[in-house]
Amino acid sequence: MTDLLADLDGLRSLARERLAEASSAREVDAIRQELLGRSGRLTALLKQLGSVPADQRPALGQAANGARLEIETAIADQLAKLNAGDLGARLAEEAIDMSAPGRPLRTGHLHPVLTTMRDLREIFHAYGFEVFEGPEIETEEYNFELLNIPPDHPARDLWDTLYVAEPGSVEAGQPRPATDGTILRAHTSPTQIRAMRALEPPIRVLTPGRCFRYEAVDASHGFEFFQIEGLVVDRDTSLADLKGMLEEVARALYGRDVKTRFRPGYYPFTEPSVAFDIGCLVCGGVGCPACKRSGWMTILGAGMVHPTVLRNGGFDPDDFQGYAFGMGPDRMTMLRHGIGDIRLFFSADLRFLGQFAEGR
Repeated sequence: MTDLLADLDGLRSLARERLAEASSAREVDAIRQELLGRSGRLTALLKQLGSVPADQRPALGQAANGARLEIETAIADQLAKLNAGDLGARLAEEAIDMSAPGRPLRTGHLHPVLTTMRDLREIFHAYGFEVFEGPEIETEEYNFELLNIPPDHPARDLWDTLYVAEPGSVEAGQPRPATDGTILRAHTSPTQIRAMRALEPPIRVLTPGRCFRYEAVDASHGFEFFQIEGLVVDRDTSLADLKGMLEEVARALYGRDVKTRFRPGYYPFTEPSVAFDIGCLVCGGVGCPACKRSGWMTILGAGMVHPTVLRNGGFDPDDFQGYAFGMGPDRMTMLRHGIGDIRLFFSADLRFLGQFAEGR
């Protein structure tokens, strides 16, 4: 028994010495395995209790348990000490200088086309216009027929329409246009009918939104683009009112020195019809790809609302007159900033878009 007690005291001393020298949790764990593991030295001593006389076993067992508890406590204390030291060192290494300036955060802003649309809304608001929006998915009836463009009308060829597929036809490998005439709207003009049927005269509405056409993409065309449609319906309106207002809008948007011109145009839903051109601000009127070398860029078409369209909207053309205009804010933005290629607007290139921070 005396020898076993001496061996237990020796293990206590050994544990204290080895743990005092341990500098990492891995070393502490190695000491624990060496002393307390399944094949450890304290475990081996405990196996010798079977050879000790029965009357001495309780005292020796109590001493062995005390030794185990002391070694386990020393191991836990050393681990806590090492962990506290590691945490302190890590905190010191990762310390943040609270007096240093913070990292700058980039502030976003509106897309330049949306900025132009916002400014146009503000300009037309001064003329009493309110925003009236229509759906992007339309029917052929609203997109064409009610705007005086029947199926056999030659003007139908002016719009390269994108048709919504008949449900199930794509999966069957035979895509075909929907039988109910559902399409992606080719212009915002269908909103004229919706506005006339929903509002009471006098009507002065502005209808911004996206349009879609099956077109080849180049410097001045895209298959997806924005339009802003304007509509006025009242008992006393004229083409002179339209001309004067559009010239003032152009000056408000581009400056007092901007060049403008009206020239005859054709649209099935207006009669008479005009095209409104701006002197190309990209090239100064010399000629460039953006203006097709003409020195002018057409930003909108306009005219007096056709009597048939007035009737389809629920108005008697003998009592009411109206004028309408449709403009392309994409091209207007090109003119505003001297941008030569419309494709840049949809490039998602932050080097380009980041130049228009005034659109916050």
